Amino acid sequence: MRTFRGAAAVFALLLVLSPPQPVFAAADDPCVAAEHAGSEAERGEILAAMPDEEGCDGPITVWADPTVSPKTEPLPGFERGTTRPVAAMRDADGVTTEFVEDEIVVGSADESKVKDLAERWRGTILAQARADKSDMATYTIRVRPELADPKSLSDDLAKLNEGRRKADSLAVSSKEALGLLTIAAREAVDADGMAVGVNWLFRSASYATRSLAEASYGPPGFTAAGPYNRDPYTWNFLNNGSVQDIGVTEAWTQLDSVGLLGPNRVDIAILDKGFSPVVNGDIPPGYTMKSMVPFADPGDPSPESWAHWHGTNVANAAAGVPGNFWGGAGPAGPVGRMTLTFTGQDLFTISSALLGSWNVQLINLSLYKEVHWSLSWTMSPMENVTAFLRLTANVLIFAAAGNEGDDVDRETCFGLCWEKYLWAPCELAGVTCVGGLKNNSLDHHPDSNYGHEDVDIFAPWTVLVGPDPVNSASATAFTADGTSMATPYALGVAALIWAADPGLDNDEVLDILLRHMRNSPDPNVKRKVINALTAVLDAMPATIHITTPHTGSILPAGSPSQFTATVFTDGNGTPTVTWRANGSYLGTGSSIFATPPLGVQTITAKAVFPNGVQATDSVTVTVYNGAPTISITNPTTGSPAFGVSEPIPFHAVTNDEGGPLADSAVQWFLDSATTPFATGHNPTVVTGGAVGTHTVKVRGCDPYNVCVFATVPITLVTNPVNQPPVVHITSPANGAHLWVTGLDSAGYYWSGTLAGTATDPEGFALTTRWYDNGTLIGTGTSVTARLTGGCGISSHVLTLTATDPAGNTRQDTINTTVEMVC
Repeated sequence: MRTFRGAAAVFALLLVLSPPQPVFAAADDPCVAAEHAGSEAERGEILAAMPDEEGCDGPITVWADPTVSPKTEPLPGFERGTTRPVAAMRDADGVTTEFVEDEIVVGSADESKVKDLAERWRGTILAQARADKSDMATYTIRVRPELADPKSLSDDLAKLNEGRRKADSLAVSSKEALGLLTIAAREAVDADGMAVGVNWLFRSASYATRSLAEASYGPPGFTAAGPYNRDPYTWNFLNNGSVQDIGVTEAWTQLDSVGLLGPNRVDIAILDKGFSPVVNGDIPPGYTMKSMVPFADPGDPSPESWAHWHGTNVANAAAGVPGNFWGGAGPAGPVGRMTLTFTGQDLFTISSALLGSWNVQLINLSLYKEVHWSLSWTMSPMENVTAFLRLTANVLIFAAAGNEGDDVDRETCFGLCWEKYLWAPCELAGVTCVGGLKNNSLDHHPDSNYGHEDVDIFAPWTVLVGPDPVNSASATAFTADGTSMATPYALGVAALIWAADPGLDNDEVLDILLRHMRNSPDPNVKRKVINALTAVLDAMPATIHITTPHTGSILPAGSPSQFTATVFTDGNGTPTVTWRANGSYLGTGSSIFATPPLGVQTITAKAVFPNGVQATDSVTVTVYNGAPTISITNPTTGSPAFGVSEPIPFHAVTNDEGGPLADSAVQWFLDSATTPFATGHNPTVVTGGAVGTHTVKVRGCDPYNVCVFATVPITLVTNPVNQPPVVHITSPANGAHLWVTGLDSAGYYWSGTLAGTATDPEGFALTTRWYDNGTLIGTGTSVTARLTGGCGISSHVLTLTATDPAGNTRQDTINTTVEMVC
């Protein structure tokens, strides 16, 4: 039923501005006026003036109007040196869209039908795209529009829009464009199982509003304090606790705590133009690049001058690498594995790129196209592709809602109501549509499209990205805006969900993402604000992750090593964590110290939760037993001869994985004897040897019976009548590590007491002296000394000498170090 309210005034104005037409049956009825309009242009003006909820009975007419002209330059051809002409169409509301003037797009699993179609219009199949493991293919066919009879177009459009008989007027830029639409409609009516469409041109959903930051490293306005902060954990579009409270940064922390942030890579395809990863440096390593545009390099800029490096920004918004002192950071930065696909503007090239990405998990389309309702069927070839990828290839596709500030679900009515435009790919089957939020707000950005039914998610409209060849300051973050950025941001959150549990399928990932949307007071957003943290936590299963040691670690056999694990409970309660090495029990607890057996060991931590849920993690390590070291510090080669009954101070220094060997593991031997004459690191004993030259051998053995040796020559003589003194250093111990205690004008030092004993067998008084690295530092058996030190380790050889009145001299020598950590 046709209604009439506010269009009469517009109609009356048209009567004033235009010469009177033939007398109408109802002069104030705009439908009658439209029916008797003097031109299609005038008819279109009358129909456009009517509210969307009103209308007139058909037909839909399409006509050539030379005032309609495309703004896009001809596209590169499929043959080198050729181009593809672009046409434009303007609807009654003044919305202009563009398409390839002489190409139709066909989706079919039967190539013979496609060839028959091409022959009917003396056409040429220019290219085809096919997904692996599928019979379904998409073709672009160059036809001859002059062969079509546009008189049939209105009738065919009526058949293709059954039930939608609302009158409308569409103006196209040329007779060729009119013929092309006629061919597409005729073939769509008689499709015989094929999807027939027009090769529409899409536009990027981004604003060219990036500007060099005024601050040293980035723009203000993204932190609670206001000034730019290089830490992404402070950025309000990434962190938790801000107004948007999306929690990407905290999701990174949670995933990292259980080892899921790096190993679980998610394959992402960015279908766009203008990729410059060499200049940008903020795209995850290991990316690949390819081109779907004939004769175009994937590193070429976008043909649109205002968006030359649009794809670089989109890739950054999805997966800018965090923590690399460069550019910005995107949600999927720690987990994304990127394919950067240089994609043309037209429907066929985009469909080809989609089919060429069937083996990834996530596809980003930061572009959009509104198609007049009467031609919505022309999107069926692309919709076949998006539905195939979603249903068959386990892929999720995210697309931009658009930057027109429009309701994508806006309706037009005549008897019944239907959507006025099909926004593609946003509203196509298998596609998740993303709108944009104002910076640090839960309201939608005024330029973002919205829709209660078909815009599924709202994510940040403005993000920080890294440099490109135009904005090339490498130490600076730049802003990038639009649903072009909101879309890869939402895709990046989906990648985090998939990284949290790689076993999820695409429907499960999307269900988790949508289930955790947060509320907005904006009636155009409602419960569609993206939330990364709760979604990622929901996706994470009960998990245990060994944090110490790492796979490949070499552990000492001679001392206990620490074993630590982090557990994500997923609501299952506190678990019991049990550690084993190649099946042998090591201990229980989230952190233990244990000594595994020698050799290559698989260390397993198993968490058993109170409800029976279990989780395990394993690392492979090598438990290695290196040989200990041993050296003799006293006596030394060249020491004076000792009497056969003289007690001799012996000193040895040992080291093993766990520190010095036990005293019981150090034994002293004379020459080839198998029975030791002393045990321990510092015995003062009589060797029991005869007069003559001997070899003293010290042996040290670790707990695994790996033994090492050191030797020193000594000479024994007949005991003199006046026997020499007996000297022994008691403090510090041989091999002691002394830590810096002070600082003076000469530098850092250790200050303490050096102590020893010196006795004379005959009871005579002795002269005693202390030496540090050969320099006299004091006299007496006990002195207070300063031993120099500094950053690192400083070695000191300390010697105590004693001389009796007859000139007999003996000494004891030890090795120490003064150490300082800088």
